[in-house]
Amino acid sequence: MKRKLFMLMHSLIFTFGCVEARINSNPEQKTQISKMETYQGDNHISRKDFVKKIDSSCTIAHPYGGTNEEIEYERKRCVLSKMTFDYDEIINPIILNEKVYLPPINDINIYLEKVKEINSSSLESVTIAEVKLFTKINDQIVDSLTIYYIKNDYDAFYVESQYYYIDKFIYILKYGSDEDGSLVKFWKKYSISTNGKFKLEDFFECHFDNNFEKNVCK
Repeated sequence: MKRKLFMLMHSLIFTFGCVEARINSNPEQKTQISKMETYQGDNHISRKDFVKKIDSSCTIAHPYGGTNEEIEYERKRCVLSKMTFDYDEIINPIILNEKVYLPPINDINIYLEKVKEINSSSLESVTIAEVKLFTKINDQIVDSLTIYYIKNDYDAFYVESQYYYIDKFIYILKYGSDEDGSLVKFWKKYSISTNGKFKLEDFFECHFDNNFEKNVCK
């Protein structure tokens, strides 16, 4: 029994060692893995149950003030505080119209491109930043999808945020924030088909119902 266990452990160590060796000996593969990790997004967005907690946990009880303790409690209570991926740090350095290629999904080439950016010196009351994900086959663009979007409305004290997470699927979360807190706009899950098209696999959308004074999602 001990010999069998030893042989099994030896086999596993050898297998993992071979996999690591193949990755280490393939600089291009290492670069692709590193690039995906850099631009992948926050994995909380892939969880529908997490997204459905935003409305209930991110409503601010004291929108116009409150003690420091109350403000800190509400900040921690909001599930959005669990997201640690810094989209600003990753997206802001991308040059307008620069293409950032990521590892293929389903053998389809994909890349990010910033199509709109916020001018920090702009005096406009509304500013927008936007990044799209493109698919390519034989050097031809097949489809595109907005995965990152920030709209600042300074006059209305309102921000609309759209964030993403990429693995073998593409997950997108959009929500709006004002002095009363944050409310979900929609959550969507896409796959990429063999013809390079984005296919909607799952979703729910929300709208604020003034009659009931709450966000209604379905």
